[in-house]
Amino acid sequence: MLHAIQALAIAALGFWAALAAHGPVALAQEMPREEAVRAVMVFNFLRFTEFPSGRLGDGREIRLCIHARGPRQADALFQLDGRRISKRRLNVLDYSVSQGGCHVLYVDSRQGWNAVADSSRVDNALTISAYPGFILEGGMIEMDVRREGAQFEINLGQGRRAGFHFAPELLRLARRTHE
Repeated sequence: MLHAIQALAIAALGFWAALAAHGPVALAQEMPREEAVRAVMVFNFLRFTEFPSGRLGDGREIRLCIHARGPRQADALFQLDGRRISKRRLNVLDYSVSQGGCHVLYVDSRQGWNAVADSSRVDNALTISAYPGFILEGGMIEMDVRREGAQFEINLGQGRRAGFHFAPELLRLARRTHE
């Protein structure tokens, strides 16, 4: 038992020494960009959100529309295109060229939200953003990605009014839920 603890302590010390030797460069290369973290969060929100009955129709896709000025964020979200959520394919579209309605809308700014919030293409869509105050302005999920980690809040009342059901696992991870 003592040897196992000593071996573990030596391994941990070796890990920290190697990390210190490589310094910030190694950490910077291993750290994902904020945009990639947001994209992964969006994907996981979709995995743990139940859409209202009939909302997705009998189609085999979920349409995620992006209204983003920042090309890096849009690129990160477009990397999700074709991924599977349950038995449905995620179809990622630029909001400005999407023809049909959106099942999910990602908007990156207050100006963007103000421009699309009243559009029939986003009626009853799951709405997601990372700008501060989004859920207070009628959005459903607001992300906050910082150096200390990623957090999110859910406007539970708005989601329920639109017919969405958020899995208990998702609600437990939320920093805060609003009614």
